[in-house]
Amino acid sequence: MKKIIISFLLVAVFFTAFFLFFGITKQLGRLEGPGVIEGPKVPDTVIQARTNRIESVKESLNVENDKQILFGDLHVHTTYSTDAFMWSLPYLNGTGASPLADACDYARFCSALDFWSINDHAEASTPRKWLDTKESIRQCNALSEGSDDLVSFLGYEWTQVSQEPEEHYGHKNVIFLETDEDVVPPRVIGSTGAAPLVMRLGLPWTLSTLPAFLDLENRDRFFAFDKFFEEIKETPLCDRETPSRDLPINCAEQAADPNELFSRLKEWDANYMVIPHGTTWGFYTPPSSDWRKQLENAHDPSSQFLIEIFSGHGNSEEYRTWNDVGITDNGNLFCPEPTADFIPTCHKAGEIMANRCEDSGLDAETCSGLVMQVRENAVNMGAGAFLAVRETDANEFLNAGQCNDCYLPAFNYRPLGSVQYIMAMTDFSDPENPQRFNFGFIGSSDNHGARPGTGFKDTNRKYETEAAGFSDPLMERLSNSRSPKGELEPFFAGLNQNISSIIDLNFVVDAERQSAYFMTGGLVAVHSDSRSREDIWNSMETKEVYATSGSRILLWFDAAHNQNSYHMGSEIVANESPVFTVKAAGSFKQKPGCPEYSTNALSQKRLEEICNSECYNPSDERKLINRIEVVKILPQQYPNEPIENLVIDTWKTFDCNSTECEISFTDEEYSVGSRDAIYYVRAIEEPSLAYSADPLQCEFDENGVCVKTNICREGLGKEGDCLAMNEERAWSSPIFVNHGR
Repeated sequence: MKKIIISFLLVAVFFTAFFLFFGITKQLGRLEGPGVIEGPKVPDTVIQARTNRIESVKESLNVENDKQILFGDLHVHTTYSTDAFMWSLPYLNGTGASPLADACDYARFCSALDFWSINDHAEASTPRKWLDTKESIRQCNALSEGSDDLVSFLGYEWTQVSQEPEEHYGHKNVIFLETDEDVVPPRVIGSTGAAPLVMRLGLPWTLSTLPAFLDLENRDRFFAFDKFFEEIKETPLCDRETPSRDLPINCAEQAADPNELFSRLKEWDANYMVIPHGTTWGFYTPPSSDWRKQLENAHDPSSQFLIEIFSGHGNSEEYRTWNDVGITDNGNLFCPEPTADFIPTCHKAGEIMANRCEDSGLDAETCSGLVMQVRENAVNMGAGAFLAVRETDANEFLNAGQCNDCYLPAFNYRPLGSVQYIMAMTDFSDPENPQRFNFGFIGSSDNHGARPGTGFKDTNRKYETEAAGFSDPLMERLSNSRSPKGELEPFFAGLNQNISSIIDLNFVVDAERQSAYFMTGGLVAVHSDSRSREDIWNSMETKEVYATSGSRILLWFDAAHNQNSYHMGSEIVANESPVFTVKAAGSFKQKPGCPEYSTNALSQKRLEEICNSECYNPSDERKLINRIEVVKILPQQYPNEPIENLVIDTWKTFDCNSTECEISFTDEEYSVGSRDAIYYVRAIEEPSLAYSADPLQCEFDENGVCVKTNICREGLGKEGDCLAMNEERAWSSPIFVNHGR
């Protein structure tokens, strides 16, 4: 018996040693592929029924143009993206691999979209992945030949991050019209800096081999994550001094800033567009980063003419006068005082330290010095300001750093990247030719589970949002660097935190609170002459597009002047106000489950895996449009004209309380003011439940001050439906009216 036990132990030790050795040395696992598209094309009768429903509203509202409204999602990731792969893993409550083929089937049979694009992170791409992506998109499009039931666009995301405000340009999606091999560039173009650095550092064994050993059933997924990084590391970086056309195929091309990205894209014959997104995200954006530098030094209106105003990572629309840090006239940073509706993160960090210091019994002078040091450190730590005081719980920061009166805001809101701020700016570098951003507005999902168009229902937060949290206490402890030890010792990581692996990103971003701000995604709608790829693209180029928070609201916003009619996105020269007209209809209330054409096309197992057995399944009843809001922006007329005086939100409000709504208005002040103006509208639906509409679940005192939070997140017993009432909405692209001075 003793010999049997010893033999068993020896076998166990040998197996463990074998497993750990080959795991740690990265010799186990395989690369994951693009998957297999299983569904056929959508029946013509289904497509015609969609068209008929919209035509019925057009007839009822007397909409005179012949264009169709089509809905799409131009921001979708698969597990070819690093963050998507990580969030798919079992120890983060992930639902498994989400390949390209899933996105094609999901768009057809789960979300019932008319078009979509793939936008995996360029920094994680490799020659193999780009070939897979192109081929999978072609296969998805081939199913539509002769019907255009779903148009699939090829693209990727340029993912740029820097803790230095002047070097941070954020994220932009690159989308191509064509998909042919001889037209599309042979490589994606990634950024330089932190994002590609992390990709090339590999994965610590504590995130691959250890969890694989502890969870043998899912070991292949963990080892595949290892292979994911090894493939990136094995792809050499391209020479940045060499023009794009002269580079070898099998290298990783990079662009340090938007100008270099635009320049490299223009070397090719492909039709492309670049769409910035996440402009107010404070997850990693330094609070002093200002979008003005992009207008003055990094903008190309022929490349960039649309902006994503809403996604599953939050709303980026609204300008506010506060900021998480203060900036003096000579550029120095300081910790601003709180206001009635905003608490700076640095101020709250100092308050936490003050309370601890008082409890410790230290004298007032010592405590004052500690508080000042904490606030100074927080101001200079950018997105990592929450770390300035040690050993904190996420709930200790309450609602500090958040836009508490914005609609579904992005986390740690950065108002110097808000769309309203961006649209109000003017660059006077050339006094004879001042420059502005004249963006059209889109929404999209930014979904990382190969699920384009997730906003049609809020039924399963884990499937439909990016909310993630550890399911295993050990893995959370190994991965959590939120709280450096030393309760009363101020902490400063500096702006150049040394990053040794992807896990170190948790050290400079507030992942737990961020998770509460993930919601189902938005949509882009186009007014298109047909369902064809070329007509959809043309509508985007002419900015005849609008954004929604996920609901399929129908919206028309037009202007009439001198017997001419102008659609949303148009520019008009006029000395008198045009007559503006808004027509809108609410989205359809949803039935549970999936429609018959979806259940006929996909197996029950496939529907469960990719749709969670819930699809876009409209009833015959539309939601009410509660009201129409008009926003007016006056672009700067002279350098340094205060932005806060130029954004008028809300300028006009029109009550509706009907499933269909039509209003008209003019601006009596336009001819008197004799200055250019920008107008856009919001069509706002009746309240309904939505994820992350109350992400922190604040408890307020009698003065309306948040005194306790219960952060809504996934993992370790913290699950909840996280639903709260929300007013879904659509944002028109602006109409730009320039005074004919």
